Order: sequence, then C-alpha cells, then structure tokens
Amino acid sequence: MGNELRSMNKATKRYKSDGGPAIIRFKARLFRNPKAVNSDSATGLKVGKGVSEKLRGVTKVEGTINGHPFRAPLERDASGSCWFRVNKAMREGAHAGAGDTVNLAILGPEPEPSVPADLRSAFKAFPEAKALWQQLDADARRIWIRWIESAKKPLTRARRVTRTVEQLSSGKRRPCCVNVYEFMMQRVGE
Repeated sequence: MGNELRSMNKATKRYKSDGGPAIIRFKARLFRNPKAVNSDSATGLKVGKGVSEKLRGVTKVEGTINGHPFRAPLERDASGSCWFRVNKAMREGAHAGAGDTVNLAILGPEPEPSVPADLRSAFKAFPEAKALWQQLDADARRIWIRWIESAKKPLTRARRVTRTVEQLSSGKRRPCCVNVYEFMMQRVGE
C-alpha cells in the first residue's frame, strides 16, 4: 500500500502545447467494497491525496484504465481523497479485477473553453443560439467545441459550425453525434 500511495502522489502531469488539459498518469489498485449490495458497483478505484488535490473541483473524470477509455463521476471520501466506481465494462476493457494494480491516464481540469472565431461569427446571425450558449455549463460548451474542432477538413468544420448554431437555436443543449472518447484518446496518446 505504501508504494501505491507514493506512486499516486508522484503522478505525472503533462500539458499539451495548445493549452489543453493536463494528463495525470498514475497507478492504483482496484478495490472491492464489502458493503456494496450490487456486485457491478462493488469495485472501485481510490485516487490518492496527491492526485485528488490536482482534481479539486472536478466532478467527472475521463481517461483510460490500462488503455481502455472511461468516463466516471468522482466521489469524495471523508479524508478528502477521491474515488470512482469501476463497472464491469471498465474492468473487462482493462482486463483487471479487484486487487489488480492498473495504469491510469486521466485528463485534468480544463480551463473554461474559448469560443472559436468561426462559431463567434455564426452567433451573430443566430442570436437565439448565442443566448442558449450562454446558459450552458462549461462541460456542455466544451463538448460542442470539441465536436467542431475534431473536424479534419475545413468543409466539415464549416458544416459543424452551421449545425451547431441551428441545433442551439432549436433548443438542443448537446450535439447529436460527438464521440467523447475520441478527443480524450487523442489527448492521452494511448
């Protein structure tokens, strides 16, 4: 247990050159909660204090466990550390079970997303889209921006900007077809 905590406290943090989120890499051991009734939610992963401090204010983490992508809500315990449930799909994808030590790469806190220039211009023609945009939380805005910026061709990006303002104008708060794992996997480089 001592080595595990030391490795958690020495978690590495790497920033992307474009100002993207930090990537926090560490090892941790999956544990089984003896009090859990549901066997699927009985496995968890405790994030040590050092990593928990880096994730202050984060309510949901995304990253990889042994290279398998995941998204999970963070829970806090009385000691100030964080932990999250590791469901069956996550365990199977990571080829790990309770008691196993796994490698994690988690995206750290992201700054408030800035609106790309082409989307800002499109908002001028769609004031109702801009009004809804301002009501969205940072995570929702980040998902729209990721979808737009993940376009590989300028024409695709232009279509996504148009579709974004059209969907926002009609009241849609999330894009229809964003692969949240694609962005995260590009960031963690696995």
